[in-house]
Amino acid sequence: MKPVPRSAVLLSAAVLVCASAASLATLLWRGSFPALRTVSTGNSVLAEARGWSAATLLVAMPMSCIALWAACRGSLRGRLAWIGGLAYFVYTYLEFAVSPPFTALYLVYVTAFACAIPALVIGVVSVDLAQVRRAFGDRAPRRSVAISSLLVAALLAGAWLSGIASRTMAGTFGWPVGEGAVQHVVHALDLGLQVPLGIATGVMLLRRSKAGLLVAAVMLVNWVCMGAALAGMAAWASADSGVSAWSVAPFATFWGIGVVLAVAFFRVPFPRDARCDGQGASCARPPDDQAVCRPGE
Repeated sequence: MKPVPRSAVLLSAAVLVCASAASLATLLWRGSFPALRTVSTGNSVLAEARGWSAATLLVAMPMSCIALWAACRGSLRGRLAWIGGLAYFVYTYLEFAVSPPFTALYLVYVTAFACAIPALVIGVVSVDLAQVRRAFGDRAPRRSVAISSLLVAALLAGAWLSGIASRTMAGTFGWPVGEGAVQHVVHALDLGLQVPLGIATGVMLLRRSKAGLLVAAVMLVNWVCMGAALAGMAAWASADSGVSAWSVAPFATFWGIGVVLAVAFFRVPFPRDARCDGQGASCARPPDDQAVCRPGE
């Protein structure tokens, strides 16, 4: 496996700095998300943003930092998890940047996803797909991950398309306002990014495509981070509005399923020669997936 490109490391560091700054500012500063002028009490958008930011700080940030460190040390699992974390940051800060309201953190959001996109591309290109296939072999839970991915994509598409279709048939067009403008962006990003990722993961795993395992790793890490963010968003909004905490249950369940699948996928034992290039090298495999190759032995 090629070393992680220095450019990708620097871009990832910029993403992590921006994500940390944006999350802390959102949690500590009420002015990070101004309340709607049409609402006299409460600020549900701020509550949801704070729940999302808390999950980013507690789940996505530590996972991505550890994954990047492991990737730089030659870990295949670390590299795959790092790429998946970048996919989460692309979605998150693209959504924050293009959703209203306009805030003082706007350029921080733009910088975060602007750095995450090229880092993600560089990371994907740097992966040796043949090595990934050798490492996981037939031990990866392909079928369960594929079916779960397709099911999530179908449920998400059905949830959003039903409302979009009904408004289209009724001719309810025009400029979205208030919180409806945020939902408008979420629908577009979910249907344009999350649903295709779920479908691609399912189809590629079932067809045993060469890149299927890479796409599955990205989807699973994104699922874990996104599930934590959705659960945090629902929990914070519930506490802020006084709504029953049971509203968090579906999101927590979604997160839990993602965690179980991700653990099953990433804990697949790698063979001794998973990281050798086959060019006159022999491998000695330490306890984790970081085998040491000794050329000429």
